[in-house]
Amino acid sequence: MRPHFSRAGLLALTCLFAGITPIFFQGNQAEIEQQKSQPGDSIQETVRRNLSEDVDEEDGARNLFLLGDEAVPALIKFLSDSDKAIRASAARGIAYIGNQRGMQALRTAVKAERDTETKSAISCFLAGRLVETKSESDLHFLRSAVEGAHFSDDDEKDFSAFCAALALGMMGRSDSLPILRKAAGDSEEIGKAILWMENKSASRQATTGPAASDEELIKRLVLDHTFFAARERDKTSVENVAFNRARTKVLVSLEIYLNPKFARGYDLVLAKEGRAWRVVGIWFAWVA
Repeated sequence: MRPHFSRAGLLALTCLFAGITPIFFQGNQAEIEQQKSQPGDSIQETVRRNLSEDVDEEDGARNLFLLGDEAVPALIKFLSDSDKAIRASAARGIAYIGNQRGMQALRTAVKAERDTETKSAISCFLAGRLVETKSESDLHFLRSAVEGAHFSDDDEKDFSAFCAALALGMMGRSDSLPILRKAAGDSEEIGKAILWMENKSASRQATTGPAASDEELIKRLVLDHTFFAARERDKTSVENVAFNRARTKVLVSLEIYLNPKFARGYDLVLAKEGRAWRVVGIWFAWVA
């Protein structure tokens, strides 16, 4: 049977770690300060609160991203929490922030995790943040995940392989094409990534200029220079963005809406270096 990743599989994937509702992020400096200003709260208490069931998943993920590097030591501790939902949420927070120490902790957590569903979620978050990796071991992790998957509808351990395929697609490396072609099957997203890579896509960077704001550049980049929006540009919209304090990283939510019964969303992290923005993280967020 040809490998595939159907809509049923995507629905199960989104239920695994993000719920079935869109994850929209909106943030600014005032929200960051609010996160830090609650009397008596340490960073660890603030992080715990944003990982708990008392805070909506989308709000918690946004708040952790806004806290940035200072949240990472606490998030690393929560990777060993007795609650598997806390472990998975901590992994998402670390992946979105992208701190080097945190990413190394994620690599360790993937190897140590014993719960199959949680291991898949942590692997998925890790994979999505490896878009710019130069590490051979990271590339082996991504490619092995894709090569070893069956992309079956009801096997949660294969979900991380789908995340790895998205990361490889966003990288655009020609040496990953054979692996993606073999895995494509009925997966629309992987198929689009292959076409994008084969057509030698334009630069995945957007450069600042005197007439363009960061918001305009980010919108241009995610709509015009990503494989998943390339063929559905007129049906894709940027829903919300959340900048970190230094405005050097941004968390973006976008939606691809074809009709009421077929819509899906992505979460992306972009980083700015010098005058250019580029995609450094990608996660499939939801499907309708």
